[in-house]
Amino acid sequence: MERQIPQQPKEDFAEINFGDKRLNRRLQKVVENSTKNAEKSILGSGEGRGEAKAFYRLLGNERFSMSEVMSSVTAATIRRMRGTVLLIQDTTGIGLTGHKKTEGLGYCSEHVRGIKLHSCIAISPEGMPFGLLSQSYETRTEAKSPLTRAEKAARPIEEKESYRWIDTLRNTIEIIPDGVNFITICDREGDFYELYAEAIKSEEDFIIRVTHDRCSDTDEKIVTQVRNAKALGTVTVNIPRDSRKGIRAREAKMEVASCCVNATKPTSVRDKVLPPKLPMNLVRITEIDPPDGQDPIEWVLATSLAIDNVSSAMTIVEYYIQRWKIERFHYVLKSGMGAERIQQRTYERIKPVLLIYSVIALYIMAVTYAGRIMPDAPCSLLLDEDEWKILYRIVNKKNCS
Repeated sequence: MERQIPQQPKEDFAEINFGDKRLNRRLQKVVENSTKNAEKSILGSGEGRGEAKAFYRLLGNERFSMSEVMSSVTAATIRRMRGTVLLIQDTTGIGLTGHKKTEGLGYCSEHVRGIKLHSCIAISPEGMPFGLLSQSYETRTEAKSPLTRAEKAARPIEEKESYRWIDTLRNTIEIIPDGVNFITICDREGDFYELYAEAIKSEEDFIIRVTHDRCSDTDEKIVTQVRNAKALGTVTVNIPRDSRKGIRAREAKMEVASCCVNATKPTSVRDKVLPPKLPMNLVRITEIDPPDGQDPIEWVLATSLAIDNVSSAMTIVEYYIQRWKIERFHYVLKSGMGAERIQQRTYERIKPVLLIYSVIALYIMAVTYAGRIMPDAPCSLLLDEDEWKILYRIVNKKNCS
């Protein structure tokens, strides 16, 4: 593996040009302060109220451009990308329930005021974050849609919240340079016909966890087909901890099977332009002899990648396992950076703060995983001489004299 050293977040904002050098420097200073004091608010991270007020004035400056900030972040991420890159998409809700007076802020769910944050992060196959590739924001004007389920289903995909997955895929296709082999990875929320059709039409690779047992052009549904497929072999897989279900990390013996299917277009999809069926490969990995009291793990993954043997099937599984990195990203963003404690007068001013915090959260993750992926790398790759000497003395309880 080519050694990839995490870059300081300020590098992601290096190309920003608001047309005013003073404003450029002001943003760089905020990023630097927030990186050094990631657990603190904007007010607490700087050197007094003056710096915090300067940042607030920056957000309200007519020269400030959210698109300029995002372009700089995207360009920095692309510069770090090499070889095969996993582009992981996911959505999380940023709960801001107490912000009742924030102008323009709506709901991120039926019961919570906030923002739906949809991010695409770039990860190496070994699990090292390259950075943030894109991010979109949405706040609902109403807590609950007045439409019935049938009315929701009848809407064109462009009017549904799920369209953000397609839009993100299209945007990444446009910006990824030649020489980078990217694979889009989504959880079960990305398991919808229109997204598959978009990826296949664009000839872009994907790995998506299946939740819908779709019809196929045979008498069997697609999940039934892969369950009936002959096993390729067995493997041992490290299963990550599931904090939501209170399940610890463990090693699991898994049986692997695969097959090729043609999924047919659901009757609920009204778009006549979409093809009537889509070819895809399925991988099924099933736990053998799970621990007492736990249901066996079963993953069914749909992919455009070829599956020739158990090794290629497990490569797809290993790529999908890296999807958990975006869950860790959400955790660091909320618990570490305090994204749900952001206080701004308007919804539009919250978005750039979320973007800055997202870049810093991915840097924290990159530093963490660098120590695990490259345990023998010298600390001088990340720390200045004064920094590592101070840390050495603290850890080893040495006098600083």
